[in-house]
Amino acid sequence: MIDRQITAVIIDDNEDAISLLEIYLQAFKEIDVVDSTTDPKRGVKIIKKVLPDIVFLDIDMPEMNGLEVGQIILDSELKTEVVFTTAHSQYAFNALNIKPLDYLVKPFGPADLISVINRFKTKLKNEEFERRMDFFMRTNRVIPKIKLGTRTGIILINPDDVMLIRSDGNYSRLYLKDGKEEQITQNIVKVAEALDSPNILKANRSAFINLQYLKRIEKKKRICYLKHKEISLEESINRPSLIYFEKLNCFPIT
Repeated sequence: MIDRQITAVIIDDNEDAISLLEIYLQAFKEIDVVDSTTDPKRGVKIIKKVLPDIVFLDIDMPEMNGLEVGQIILDSELKTEVVFTTAHSQYAFNALNIKPLDYLVKPFGPADLISVINRFKTKLKNEEFERRMDFFMRTNRVIPKIKLGTRTGIILINPDDVMLIRSDGNYSRLYLKDGKEEQITQNIVKVAEALDSPNILKANRSAFINLQYLKRIEKKKRICYLKHKEISLEESINRPSLIYFEKLNCFPIT
């Protein structure tokens, strides 16, 4: 059983079909229908903006059909599960290319949705286990010191000592666990690649954080808090990273 709301979006060119599905989904307390639309192009914008867990997607729609929308989701590598809904079973084979979570043939009822929700929960549980194992491997891997260039020469850095990397123009600034700062004469992407640490992940376009020092994430303000002994740092976090850390389920998120 997951302990968070499952967000959903409905895209169907039939308003009555949307209304009926919304009524069905009200029976599931864990489901939050955050938006719906009869316009598939608007639906794509909604999905990219809110990144729902599930999109209930009608296939047979004018201008842009559900398979095209599903392909956009797949190509964009969005973390949204697709549940196709259609009155035409002949689309089922083509729909498999999208790798949907499920495929519902209209008319369907609440009982059919039970299996969809349970399938999503099972998949989420398996993914959470994989993320926890990945996190364990990250935090238990031994990494050698890395040589990085500075304005005055070079330094040898243990990636585990780096709490935060921030972009500093064409250079980068490292914030270390002993409170020291080092300016590196490489851009932030190259520095992160050089450190080659599985613990160092992107927080936003201008910063990378070390998971070992991440203590808390404030969801509303989109700020993550890093701490080691007396050293405390704050950094903003973008929506994709926030969603990843939220699903990782290893840190307090308030």
